[in-house]
Amino acid sequence: MKQHPLEGKTAIIKFDSGLQFRIDFLAEKQLRWTSIRKEDEGATDVETIHIEEYPGGIFSVDWVEESGLCVSYTIDTNNAFVKSFMTFSDENYRGGRRPFVHEGTFQFIETSEPV
Repeated sequence: MKQHPLEGKTAIIKFDSGLQFRIDFLAEKQLRWTSIRKEDEGATDVETIHIEEYPGGIFSVDWVEESGLCVSYTIDTNNAFVKSFMTFSDENYRGGRRPFVHEGTFQFIETSEPV
């Protein structure tokens, strides 16, 4: 039984910042991100996520990476859009956390590879 409606799906995200990812929504409320941009192609990790579904195909997907990077995606599946708010350690910013916001396209893809 699926734990959320995105489980088993794969998407491509292309942010205006230049970051690009393949996102695999896995079982056990996990997500695998894999960079697909040339500079760091193949960088990947599996994260435990918190996911909420809202009316109109909107999802909030959040996680904290081992490095302390906090990531929050707001995904609009009906309009193929994603906005991301991230924070990471930086002592020069309020609370010692630097924010980073970017947005871009979100597209589900069909894949024959197991996710």
